[in-house]
Amino acid sequence: MSGFDSIQVRFKNTKNITSPFVNTRVVPFINSYFEILKTVVEDIKTEYFWFFANFVDLKQISNFDLDFIPEQHEKNQIHVWYATHPMAGLNKEGNVLLIPTKKFKEQMHSLKFLRDYKDINYHAHADLFQRPITKTYFKLKNPMKYYNLNSDFYTWMINDQMKDSKLPNYYPSFWEDEKMYTWGETKDILLVPGNRNIKQFYDIDRHVHFDYDYKTKPMDIVFLSYDEPSAEAYWQVLKEKYPRAKRIRGVKGRTKAYHTAATMSETDYFFAVFPTIELDDGFDFTFQPDRLREACHYIFHAKNPVNGLEYGHRAVILYNKYLCLSTIHPRLDFTLSQPHTVVPQLCGTSHFNQTPEISWRVAFREVLKLCEMKPTVESRYRLKKWCELGKGQHASLVQRGASDAVAYYKEVNGDKDALQLSYELDWLKDKFNSIS
Repeated sequence: MSGFDSIQVRFKNTKNITSPFVNTRVVPFINSYFEILKTVVEDIKTEYFWFFANFVDLKQISNFDLDFIPEQHEKNQIHVWYATHPMAGLNKEGNVLLIPTKKFKEQMHSLKFLRDYKDINYHAHADLFQRPITKTYFKLKNPMKYYNLNSDFYTWMINDQMKDSKLPNYYPSFWEDEKMYTWGETKDILLVPGNRNIKQFYDIDRHVHFDYDYKTKPMDIVFLSYDEPSAEAYWQVLKEKYPRAKRIRGVKGRTKAYHTAATMSETDYFFAVFPTIELDDGFDFTFQPDRLREACHYIFHAKNPVNGLEYGHRAVILYNKYLCLSTIHPRLDFTLSQPHTVVPQLCGTSHFNQTPEISWRVAFREVLKLCEMKPTVESRYRLKKWCELGKGQHASLVQRGASDAVAYYKEVNGDKDALQLSYELDWLKDKFNSIS
């Protein structure tokens, strides 16, 4: 066997394979191979030294030359063996290296990455087998839940809708800081370092992305209506253009209605379309939730025809089915009771001002929520616009609903239980009748 010193890098949560060399020092994997090399090279006593991962079984490879000595013209090269075995995953930045001690010491302080070494000789090896990466299939409703079930050094995270799809033939590189690798437009295939205490995949600092073709299933569309005069007309338009759309109607109670919609959905997210929205032609329901961020609801923008505001009020919402069903006791706003993000894309115009009562109650509810929010320049501006006389049908009742909300908020001094009464349609109806 080789008389060179050797370094075996031990990864957490991996089976340790015995080194084939007699003079082997075992070191833990920390940050990257390059960082490890800079700390151990001063202790190397031989002209060359082997450097390899503990998940590579060199003993079982009959045609691997453990006594390899570089030719004269190769003596200053780092020699790297990388796997081309069909089950190993391809990456030229392999996990078995023979390194010239003196030359590496000369260059290492001027290198940014190990791959920047002046002369590297890459050796493909068809029988070099390394530990396969664990596959974890996740549901879109909560990818992090499935990630946290796995403690391996790396794991494939794959959308469970893609179980029959061919995975990229790839193996992670440990030559620099651990990274997350993603594939495809929607990043339904991820190769992620394991054992991380993270809230979302964006918490991993280094990302590498590759193009990859695969089909993405569109999210369900659910149309929710109660007593809106325009409901039938808007539903027919929606159904004609998007036959996959589903409808619920007349479900009393906001929370119950949202739960019904979530139960009806066969996808992990669903678009909620409300019966006052006139959709823009450019809005096509192709939006997909971000696989790298925490599970949340996505709120689009809608135009208010009375006061001209454009934000998430009465807009299409892409609901996370799991978060929706788990919202049992929502705050003043059902959607804002869970993690959410705004998609600044206009979905259409919300014609909520269809009847006196609906015009008043929509304004009353929205202004109460604006009063309850932490004041910002934006929220103050929106509150000001709601309280001004707008234009169009029932504009005066919209303004009245806004002013009544401000008065009620002051009357109850922001008491949360009193504000929560506005969540129920019957209470709103009685309130409207009392001031009419």
